[in-house]
Amino acid sequence: MFIFPASTDELFVKSVEDHVWGLHSKIWHCRAKFYQGGDAVQMHTRLEDLFRQCPSTGDLVDHRDALEGLAQIAFCEGRLSDAMDNLQTLVGIFDGQHSDGVLWCTVRKAVVASKQGNCDLARELIQKASEPFQFFSLRSARTFLHQSYGSACIELTAGKCDRAETYFTTTIEACDMQGDLTFKAFSKRGLGEIAFASNNFALATLHFEEARSLCTEMGVSPQHLYSCLLLDTLPDQFKGWVLFLRGMSPFANNTT
Repeated sequence: MFIFPASTDELFVKSVEDHVWGLHSKIWHCRAKFYQGGDAVQMHTRLEDLFRQCPSTGDLVDHRDALEGLAQIAFCEGRLSDAMDNLQTLVGIFDGQHSDGVLWCTVRKAVVASKQGNCDLARELIQKASEPFQFFSLRSARTFLHQSYGSACIELTAGKCDRAETYFTTTIEACDMQGDLTFKAFSKRGLGEIAFASNNFALATLHFEEARSLCTEMGVSPQHLYSCLLLDTLPDQFKGWVLFLRGMSPFANNTT
């Protein structure tokens, strides 16, 4: 799913007809098509139809996966209130069953809130979400990256680049300890954007080159670094990474 070694139709051709996993696979097939550039309106309509087919009792995994996909599509289309509503519904589903899921969805709610211009609420949401984990070191290690990276995105959106830089650096240090390449690549890109915004193009190039190298190590196209994690993208106003990958000024002589 993350590297798309084949088309989505090829990836899902067998599983969508499975009598047990068919609905689950259809949901992920739809999400994958969106990740690969499928029409948002069409994918939204299809995913809503699949959501209505999901059982509302018992195992709610299909219910959750469809809602997460709808939240991602709404987020990418700029329908932030819809994205927030879907994430809040997910929090309600996870609450009392999967505390990890509550934290992840709450952090994503915080990111959406920051893009709505309510950065104080965003910081409050992240703080409250992390409280149940503070006495459980193993579980905290698994969720810390998400919390720290989310905080960096919120501060970047708020224009607090010094704070964002601290969070990105902290996330990278944790990634090195936990062997997580994805959030490390995200954070290297974030540091590059901060340097780019400060007109420190040499440092920006260094960070972007490290992010691209991590993409190569993961087998992921740099252009699709966020392909399956659309709620982890940086604010649209940060264009350094795109210019770097295209070899455009001021990176024309620094990329291959």
